[in-house]
Amino acid sequence: MYFCFVGDSKTIWWLAGWFPSSLDTQAGNFIGRHAEAFAENQRAAPADFQFTVFHFPVYRWGKDIKPKNIVTIPHVEIRCRPIAQLPWRGWLIRGINYFYYRWVAMRELKATLLLQGVPDVVHVHSADKIARLIPPLYEVFRKEGKGAVPLWYTEHWAIFNEVVSDGFGKRGSIFRRDYFRLWEKVTVSAPVSLASQQSMQSYLGGAKPFVLFRNVVDTNVFRPKVADVPEDSAEKANLPFAFLHVSSLEPRKNVMGMLRAFATLKQQHPDWRMQFRIVGGNNELYLSQARTAALGLGLLHIFQPSVAFFGPRDANDVAFQMQCADVFVLFSDMENAPCVISEAHCCGLPVISSSVAGVPEMIHESNGLLVPATNEIALTLAMEQAYLNHQQWSREKIAQEAAAKYNPSAVAAVLNRSYQNLIEPCVE
Repeated sequence: MYFCFVGDSKTIWWLAGWFPSSLDTQAGNFIGRHAEAFAENQRAAPADFQFTVFHFPVYRWGKDIKPKNIVTIPHVEIRCRPIAQLPWRGWLIRGINYFYYRWVAMRELKATLLLQGVPDVVHVHSADKIARLIPPLYEVFRKEGKGAVPLWYTEHWAIFNEVVSDGFGKRGSIFRRDYFRLWEKVTVSAPVSLASQQSMQSYLGGAKPFVLFRNVVDTNVFRPKVADVPEDSAEKANLPFAFLHVSSLEPRKNVMGMLRAFATLKQQHPDWRMQFRIVGGNNELYLSQARTAALGLGLLHIFQPSVAFFGPRDANDVAFQMQCADVFVLFSDMENAPCVISEAHCCGLPVISSSVAGVPEMIHESNGLLVPATNEIALTLAMEQAYLNHQQWSREKIAQEAAAKYNPSAVAAVLNRSYQNLIEPCVE
């Protein structure tokens, strides 16, 4: 006996709190990769299933252009329903926005239910506003005679802590209530890291069955570079040692701390040829703040800058930067299981990172170094160690190990088996 979807059409709904749209092309792109990987896994079966991804991008009424869906995935129906929100402050406005969001989203879900029937699987990704939809949605299922639809929950958001400014314990009572109600309905938790599961259980109360559902990496893009310059060649020796950072540059990424640690390293070893490359920064304010900090630290000398800002880049450009760098650096105050670490590893790039949340599950002595969060002295020492001993890391081995864990087929197969365990078995 084995579990399958073949010959027994199954309806799968993903409710994505984050997903790319014309308003924010990078929001929840990792959920899009998950969806594409799972759809490809099912096509390989082959399977008879209806796979629908819902996302409800919010925009400020009168200030933002109404967003549109920008993602297409073969054999996946993407139902994008933009929801306007009043841009003003105040409890009354927040209440109106809350109930209007729920009303519009539930209309979309009910309309789809009329076409497809009650789904066999519901999977919530990044609950955020989605959590408020679960109680009324399951009430609709109950009225349709299928109130026990299994619910999976994957949280990509690093809010289950008190370190970040928007930590769960600092949120309003209604926000927390919605998450508690969601957690009550969860059948299987599908965290991207074990640390995420532990923190969710500690905040939301009560253990849940779980399956580790790692982030997906497009290993056709993030892969080792074909060596065009031998490592021991004179040309390679003349290139500066390149530290690389890729992120949104938002405050919790602690870009300022990285720049100060790098400036200290430069002061201690003025004869070392090093460069810190920073990619990202859709928010012009964060990018401007980082440039100002680098200038103040003397890292943007007009003739020989030791910090280079590349701004936002697409996946191919990010992969190229990772292939050309020597060490990746992440110094966040808090993370979950950062996609950039798995992407860097798939390129064979060792990683120095702060030891927070799920990061220690991703980094060991064979693929990088861990430092305490906010400890700039420790970061400087780790960067010094990486410069002196970077040849201890096998980029080929790092890439092979990472690709085996994060490639789309491997990740999707885990989720597929988890779904199958709670769906009617069929006999070959």
